[in-house]
Amino acid sequence: MYHIGVIQNVLSPRSKGMVSSDSSTQAVVRMWDENLLILGVDKKISARVKKGDYVLADYSPLAPESGHRRLCITKIIPSEMGRLVWNTFQGEFERRKNIGQQPQPQPGQMRYIR
Repeated sequence: MYHIGVIQNVLSPRSKGMVSSDSSTQAVVRMWDENLLILGVDKKISARVKKGDYVLADYSPLAPESGHRRLCITKIIPSEMGRLVWNTFQGEFERRKNIGQQPQPQPGQMRYIR
């Protein structure tokens, strides 16, 4: 399972003023479902990820029986493709959110099925 997100900030051990006990990179990511997370960035792409990038985060379980997820950024998506995927997921999220906000029928009121 993967989630699309947009990089808000990159937390690199090479950043000016950063003090780090390891060489790993993390990123603050706004996900399509309005979550804001700090995720690890795979070492193979950590030097290339930057603010504003569309990325895929691996949410796969660590093991089939595990409840823990990988939670690691594994891909940087080209801008045009990223915007398309982001808009698709955001549109579905907004649609579902709006369904829950529709007024509920009052007792004795007829409910119409769409």
